Amino acid sequence: MNSSTDQQIEELQTALKVVRENENRWMEISAEFSTDPEQMEQWSSTAKLRRIEVERIEALLASAAEPCGLAQPVCSETVEEEENRMGEMA
Repeated sequence: MNSSTDQQIEELQTALKVVRENENRWMEISAEFSTDPEQMEQWSSTAKLRRIEVERIEALLASAAEPCGLAQPVCSETVEEEENRMGEMA
């Protein structure tokens, strides 16, 4: 790898850490206290977007780390696991 690729990987790792922290904070701000269905839907949609953001950066990082450009599968929650986790918070 060259210094440009190393720098890109380092930046992606930093971005991944930040989006994971944001996702975790958002999940802690559970919308359980809300009785407004519209607010609950908005909270759920935002949580899903945060998960997609994490997965996207994981994929970019995996792609950047592969010397031949063929990305390895990224270890991430499945949609079903995510929905189960979000359902527990509702």
